[in-house]
Amino acid sequence: MDTKKIKNKNVIDFIYWILTILLGIGGLTLIFSALLFFLTLLNPNFEPFFPIVDIPLEIEESATLELKNGKTFNILVDEVNISFNINDSYGFAGVLNYLYFISILIIAFYIVLLLWKIFKSIRSSLKNENPFHFRNVWRIRIIAFAILFSAILEILYPMILKYVWFEKLNMLDKAFSFKLNFEASINLFWALIVMVIAEIYRIGLEMKKEQELTI
Repeated sequence: MDTKKIKNKNVIDFIYWILTILLGIGGLTLIFSALLFFLTLLNPNFEPFFPIVDIPLEIEESATLELKNGKTFNILVDEVNISFNINDSYGFAGVLNYLYFISILIIAFYIVLLLWKIFKSIRSSLKNENPFHFRNVWRIRIIAFAILFSAILEILYPMILKYVWFEKLNMLDKAFSFKLNFEASINLFWALIVMVIAEIYRIGLEMKKEQELTI
């Protein structure tokens, strides 16, 4: 029993310190991206690093795929991603892109922060053999809502680019239209899964309370 406790404690400690490192990296990334954004606005000659727009382009072009063994196959390229830096010359669109970019970073940072608090709570409660706390239920629920909000942003933002800002892209003597990307919709299911985990945690908390009252 004691060996199992020590093993569980080591696992919790490992995850806790990994989250602590990610929390520090996330905080530095937020500060760094904000600094680079303001440098871009104040200095027109400054080459921006953040943010970068990455959106899919609807394309139907024949191509040749070459394998490492020398064989070649004819394929059809139906989608490619384009990326470019945005500075103050893009006007409001550049600011909007930064707001979207920083919002995704803040949401990710907040999720890591909540996970860090959850594991900190579990880590400190191992001595009492009671990792169930009502605050952790709400933290897990907030993580689910944060994932949901992030998914909605990732779905809506390409729509704004396509219907409000971008017109077309000229390449290879042809004009291509921009494609909507719904890959972020998978995060909606992740949000649902996390919400289910929150309910399981809540049920475990209630069962623990009933057990204590019975004893």
